Amino acid sequence: MIETEFMIKTEDLHKRFKNVKAVQGVNLNVKKGDVYGFLGPNGAGKTTTIKMILGLTHPDSGNVFIKGKNIAEYGVDLRASIGYLPERAQLYKNLTAIQTLNFFAELRKVDKKECDELLSKVGLTKWRDAKVGTFSKGMVQLLGIGQALLGDPELLILDEPTSGLDPRWSRVLKDIILEKNSKGTTVFFSSHLLFEVQELCKRVAILNKGQLIIEDTVDKISEGVYLKPQLILRIQGDTQAAVNILRGGGFDCQLVGNQLKVPVESDQKIKVLNLLQENGVVIEDFRTEEPSLEAAFLQYIGDEASVGGDINEA
Repeated sequence: MIETEFMIKTEDLHKRFKNVKAVQGVNLNVKKGDVYGFLGPNGAGKTTTIKMILGLTHPDSGNVFIKGKNIAEYGVDLRASIGYLPERAQLYKNLTAIQTLNFFAELRKVDKKECDELLSKVGLTKWRDAKVGTFSKGMVQLLGIGQALLGDPELLILDEPTSGLDPRWSRVLKDIILEKNSKGTTVFFSSHLLFEVQELCKRVAILNKGQLIIEDTVDKISEGVYLKPQLILRIQGDTQAAVNILRGGGFDCQLVGNQLKVPVESDQKIKVLNLLQENGVVIEDFRTEEPSLEAAFLQYIGDEASVGGDINEA
């Protein structure tokens, strides 16, 4: 047993596939009630870690605890309280949507009365009796989300949950996550969409080359890279001339489209505005953009800017 304040706790997880060190000494601490984001570039080891958390893949060394119990010893009982959406949901194509949820309800010993309600929640009532083999990728994803919600699990583990969803249904899924979390459900999800993690998560872990780079709150991770806020300006007239004025004044200015982007400390903003006005530049609009999780992420992993599902992870 281990501290029960944690819904998920991993201790020094290691996993190797042939000559590839997929996961190297990963320690995660997911408190009960967290919405926890799991980030990393392609091949970082995210899916392998998730499968070890679920007890679907055994670590070469290390331990996973769910609600204080070791998944290696209590896997069957613990998985009964987990709703899981894999990165690529594999559902029987010859079953209809309602038959699919009824099948999973039987496996989990859940009342089948939930199934129609969940089809409505994920927008598939119209296709209740249509076969999964006729579904688009997004519809399969929505049905997979529905099965993960069966039985109102204490813990949701979602691997790239918005993959294949259009913006409207991505928003619906976010609302579902927030609703479940408000009622006490712990949510652990991986995503390649950093703005989603920044919007939804309380805490974040960044994995790179199988190693945990950092685990902390979103705010502290963003602050920790010491990136300056950016002053975003839209001006009238010759934008390149304005860039030259600011660079001549010692500011690192970039022209992006028709906007000027100037990294500045808070006490320098007025200096930028005054410098432009003193040189006859008319400012139409300006705003401040705080450092984002995306900027922090890119700084932590260097040039490996591609974020997504893991490669060749079973």
